[in-house]
Amino acid sequence: MRDRVFIVADDLTGALDSAATFAMRGASVRVACRPDDLPAALGSDAGVVAVATGTRDGSEAHARSVATRVAAMLADHSGILFKKIDSRLKGHIATELEALTSAGTTLLVNPAIPRLGRICVGGAVTGAGVETPIPVAPRVGQPVTLPDTHTAEDLARQLPERLDGVVSVGAAGLAEALADRLWPEALPHQLPRPERPALLAIGSRDPVTAAQIATLQGVPVTDAPNGIAPDLTNHPLQLIRMSPGAEEIPGAEAGAQFADTLARAHAQLKPRTLFACGGESAAALLARLGIGQLDLLGEILPGVPIARTTGAEKLTLITKSGGFGPPDTLVKLVNFLAND
Repeated sequence: MRDRVFIVADDLTGALDSAATFAMRGASVRVACRPDDLPAALGSDAGVVAVATGTRDGSEAHARSVATRVAAMLADHSGILFKKIDSRLKGHIATELEALTSAGTTLLVNPAIPRLGRICVGGAVTGAGVETPIPVAPRVGQPVTLPDTHTAEDLARQLPERLDGVVSVGAAGLAEALADRLWPEALPHQLPRPERPALLAIGSRDPVTAAQIATLQGVPVTDAPNGIAPDLTNHPLQLIRMSPGAEEIPGAEAGAQFADTLARAHAQLKPRTLFACGGESAAALLARLGIGQLDLLGEILPGVPIARTTGAEKLTLITKSGGFGPPDTLVKLVNFLAND
């Protein structure tokens, strides 16, 4: 019998993009949008269960508290633990690892994502979207053996022969290597086609995403200064993006206001598809809608997961991390949605 896999990520985008590779290999994948939703997800028959802790941008104390609670929920479930970390090493990685693992636990650490151009050289993350190499060991909080990693094959070779007793710590690249090991015979896999109307919510201000928005044509773009957009259109493809306001306010406040704007847009547009760039944007809207669990279906584009809600509110969710994707990523998505 194949071991279950438990993925703990500090934001929803991370939970989805690291779990998507398992879905693409034929695994059943359930995602808990918040820790409170984890017990129900664990009660499902999914072979892979992921949870988003929502602790990327909060305090270290909060991250420790939440990770400790998640560890307690997982304690009675046997399987393989995968700690998804940001490939640019954002968040409270060392603190959450300490809370999730016991002393002496063997860690396999590698945040590389070779297929997206992010690699590891000399113990540091470098490549696409990384201006200056980022040393890994200081962020993990303990010594790390990190071979140079340029390819998916490099990652696959780093997996130990026995996976039990080893906690994998990485991003989508290491998740892919683990999925290939556990589900070596991929099943035929056809993804559903996203439907209009569609709401595109861009909470990320990463230059990569800004370049992707700049290539769009024929799609109304509504700016939301500090998260607030007073006027919304009824266009079946509507893009709302977070933008700086006249005055700088705390990120949490702007995020809450952006979630309110998205909830209003959802009520007005009644979308069948939500595309969210920036994990907190998607998580906040789903929380407003009372949606706590997702069935993850796979990837609609490289690094772009697609999922479906499990409750009465039937919604297709597509997400993307802010720092990933070529300039035509949004163009491809919009064309895909438009050609129904």
